[in-house]
Amino acid sequence: MLFAASAYRANHPEAGDVVLHEAPLSAPFRLLREGELDLLLAQFPVVEPDLSTGPVLISDRRVLTVSARHPFARRPSVSLDDLARDKVLSLSGPVPDYWLDALLPRTTPGGLPVERGEEAATRQELLALIGAGRGVHPAAAHEARYYARPNIAYVPFTDAPPLEYSLVWRTAVETGRVRAFAHAAVEVVEKQGGPRGVCGECR
Repeated sequence: MLFAASAYRANHPEAGDVVLHEAPLSAPFRLLREGELDLLLAQFPVVEPDLSTGPVLISDRRVLTVSARHPFARRPSVSLDDLARDKVLSLSGPVPDYWLDALLPRTTPGGLPVERGEEAATRQELLALIGAGRGVHPAAAHEARYYARPNIAYVPFTDAPPLEYSLVWRTAVETGRVRAFAHAAVEVVEKQGGPRGVCGECR
């Protein structure tokens, strides 16, 4: 969202600075609903009665985050059916069930049950559990760049749909600034050739 923030400031210098924040994994919409954020770049699906979403800004391939010692780390790719071969780490807190099920399916395409393991509240907790070999977790490919660790490997899926992200805001307090920033973000994405990029949150 850094490029969108720059474009927004260039077109609306009177609006002041755009401050980026990281939203907690365990409560993805809390800061938005509490008014700490004006906009959130959230992973789809988002089906919340009080929130509005814009078009897809980022579409990134899905990877499986595993310990560097895991047998999957030596493979060029994995499939969704491989999720049944280890515990899939989950997220704690008020994460919507529909959102969690989209990221962590209950069964594989072949009908095998997917066992959920320990829960993490933050990205760092999640990576620590993965590095310790306590389980695996699906993620977007861009996380390999921003959360690279020597004890972590990111293995691409061959058959999983991409993870998509969009701007989200509170419907009741939609403002001209919110619409202007959302428009700037769409323009930046279109100039770059379509939905792709990295994840962050903005205010």
